[in-house]
Amino acid sequence: MNNKEVTVEYLLDNPQEIKFAYQPIFRISDNSIYGYEALMRPQPYTPIEFIKAVVGMDRLFQIEEITNYYGTKHFMEAGLEGKLFMNSFPSVCMRIEQTKQVAALGGEKMMNRLVYEMLEYTKLEKYAWEMKKVAFNIEGATPLVAIDDFGTGTNIDKECLDFYRPDLVKIDRKFVSGVDKDFNKQHIVKEIIDELRSRDIIILAEGIETREEYNFFKNMKIDLAQGYYLGEPKIY
Repeated sequence: MNNKEVTVEYLLDNPQEIKFAYQPIFRISDNSIYGYEALMRPQPYTPIEFIKAVVGMDRLFQIEEITNYYGTKHFMEAGLEGKLFMNSFPSVCMRIEQTKQVAALGGEKMMNRLVYEMLEYTKLEKYAWEMKKVAFNIEGATPLVAIDDFGTGTNIDKECLDFYRPDLVKIDRKFVSGVDKDFNKQHIVKEIIDELRSRDIIILAEGIETREEYNFFKNMKIDLAQGYYLGEPKIY
């Protein structure tokens, strides 16, 4: 089957054909590996094209199931170290059977290495979130909860922190890009960092593409860093 014949429906029905790339996440304190983020590569589509098509088909839940199972499976097969970050949609209910399949791959030990990143975090879906919390914590496992692309600059941010009570927060790359020479961004970032530290939340800057951006966050003594400057996503 050539690329022109690969449809979105085909990939959803044959998820083993979807590849995953893994981007490293580093501890800023000593530049050691903290973990990797699983990034879906639904070739020949871009992730955004694929997600938009799947949303139109009302099958978004399948992306979450595919990411959970195959993202974990390929991660384990590659023998990668540290935590595994996986994207999760707040509006999608997670079934207990879904996390049991992941647990079957690597047991409680693997489940405790997972970090679920909440995308579009401002869409507060109480029922779906309660379902996720139950599914996350099966069989005594305690995966971490993260908020992705954090920083709207409005009061909704604090509301979301209260709602999700995340273990980890990723500062939105729009505040990371060029932060070393933008005083307004520096002010916003410092406010975000102060708020997160007051809640004992692990802080990650994503989308770091230059040495200057990295050095800014290193001087701020945040916890983790991710971006092309440090390491590109790689399919194993």
